[in-house]
Amino acid sequence: MRHLLILLFMSNMNYFFAQEIRLCGTDKVMKEHRKTDFFKMNQKIINNNHNVEGGPKVIPIVFHIIHNGHAIGEEENISVEQINDAVNILNEDYNMLNNDLENVVSTFTNIVGDADVVFKLAKLDPNGDCTTGINRIFSDMTNQANDCIKELIAWDDSKYVNIWVVEDIDSNIGAAAYTYLPGTLWFDVEGIIINHEYVGSVGTSNNTPYKRHTLSHEFGHYFNLEHTWGWGSNGALENCESDDGVDDTPNTIGAYSTCNLSQESCGGLDNIQNFMDYSSCTCMFTEGQVEKMNNCLNSSVSNRDNLWQNDNLWETGTHDNYIDSECLPNVDFFVSITDRICNNTTISFTNTTTTMDENVSFMWDLPGTDLGFSSVENPSVTYLNPGTYDVTLTVTNSFGESTKTKTYDVYVSETDLMESFENINFPNNTSANLEWTIQSPEDEISWTRSPISSTTSSGSVRIRSRYFDCYQKHYLYTPNLDLTNFSLGMGEPLKIWFDLAYGKRNNQTDDLLKISYSKDCGETWQIRAEWDTEELITTNDGNVGNNFIPNSTEWMEKSVNIQSAAGQNDVIIRFEFEGDRGSYLYIDNVRLTGDWITLDESPDNEKVLIKTLDLLGRERKNSKLYFEIYNNGSVEKFYNIK
Repeated sequence: MRHLLILLFMSNMNYFFAQEIRLCGTDKVMKEHRKTDFFKMNQKIINNNHNVEGGPKVIPIVFHIIHNGHAIGEEENISVEQINDAVNILNEDYNMLNNDLENVVSTFTNIVGDADVVFKLAKLDPNGDCTTGINRIFSDMTNQANDCIKELIAWDDSKYVNIWVVEDIDSNIGAAAYTYLPGTLWFDVEGIIINHEYVGSVGTSNNTPYKRHTLSHEFGHYFNLEHTWGWGSNGALENCESDDGVDDTPNTIGAYSTCNLSQESCGGLDNIQNFMDYSSCTCMFTEGQVEKMNNCLNSSVSNRDNLWQNDNLWETGTHDNYIDSECLPNVDFFVSITDRICNNTTISFTNTTTTMDENVSFMWDLPGTDLGFSSVENPSVTYLNPGTYDVTLTVTNSFGESTKTKTYDVYVSETDLMESFENINFPNNTSANLEWTIQSPEDEISWTRSPISSTTSSGSVRIRSRYFDCYQKHYLYTPNLDLTNFSLGMGEPLKIWFDLAYGKRNNQTDDLLKISYSKDCGETWQIRAEWDTEELITTNDGNVGNNFIPNSTEWMEKSVNIQSAAGQNDVIIRFEFEGDRGSYLYIDNVRLTGDWITLDESPDNEKVLIKTLDLLGRERKNSKLYFEIYNNGSVEKFYNIK
């Protein structure tokens, strides 16, 4: 019985471990590329290259930490210590210095390969300025990340290996990390995208063999290694007929989160301890794999041979003889609120300056705030009045000082919302404190004003996804709203209404409209409604083509209940649109309805007047209700006034 319980316990541990780990996504992103003549031709060039230069090859690397506002060391905004740990593990794994190498079974001890590759964080950026080799970029694209994050930041991939660290990877890829084999991409930047939980062995990662060696596995792909079973899904019996192009790695179906050192899946002992497997005890490359990686690094395909050249090592500050020069700080910072800053709301500024010198000081110039100035690294402030303000950070180290200035708008709440988009200057048709705002990718046309209208007035906003890339989101924000005087539930619920027109461009169109609100000035959001392509259609006929212009019968009135925002200040409504290959969607005549409460205070009682607003935001006729609340809190009167 004791033996049975132990077996059950071990089985359950394997199950939970299997549920925890995520796989490599390289085969998924490579699937279509493998069929191209471009990839096949480049693979021939690499594999036929035998001009192998010996000696250690130094590879300049840079980590781009794409984070969602977390403090350094929290979640995806991983610490310097975790990054240094990951680099140390890479250098151990590629130079036969990893401690777990002593566990290699005797069958493979004589063919363990030393890649003789050294990874170094860059000390000079593409502009020749000093760097730590770590960039921190504030963006919500860290969630469900894919190749689109390369548009946020990417260094010349002929000189550096870009490593993007993210919160999680696109569920369509479903991976711990992924990259592309050399000779795959034509114009796109190459590099490795990795979940923060699989970087190194400390911090947000842990010391399980699979996680600590994930980056070594991905660099194997980057240097042209396949999985030990070839390519495709591991664990499949047909993998015995496949091969990874390396003579000394036995054909295998592969392992997954297990460590069966006696596994024989294709007629011989499997090398499940190979870094290019999915086992829970990976720790080695073979000599054949090292030869294949060297063929890649000595090939001009995807400029892999330029990475370790002497001139490039000087340009990236990774040459052994490079000495840090007098480097001024490279100043940068961000604000904790992602969407907008509100009057009388506390926010935090976070320093992300990179400096080679630890002896640094900070000076913030914060006009309009309760502090005015601050010398702390990450100050928290409150803006006292709405307006437009410059924020300047000056960072001083042993070699001098550098500054950076950013401009922010501070918003105040309005008690009314009724917008028909008639002003031709929309969204900049009011003061900076009251305007609607648009947030969208830099290279994509987003929400714009149109003269088409659902009413007798002239104007609406429209958007189409025909040229959207990577399903990035486009936001349209209302002004800040003061809803403190709307009833908490005694009458008509608080709603936002708008008119909508939409036509489906073709059968490949895939659009989505979401309505959300924030009750804390954009710090958090709650989705209240969403409609996909088929639910948005307001036309009676079929597909509408590229440039849909609705007639008077092709508009639909929509409403969204936001009653839980009643009684709140600094409420923002957000229209969120994302999609692919669509035609125009129009929105017009945005307004609020609900029960508006007016207090009539006197020394002895409070008189409360409730006004119900119609769909145009006007007070409804014969809709007034009065009730009186005396000091003891009891309701004395409640009656209609006709």
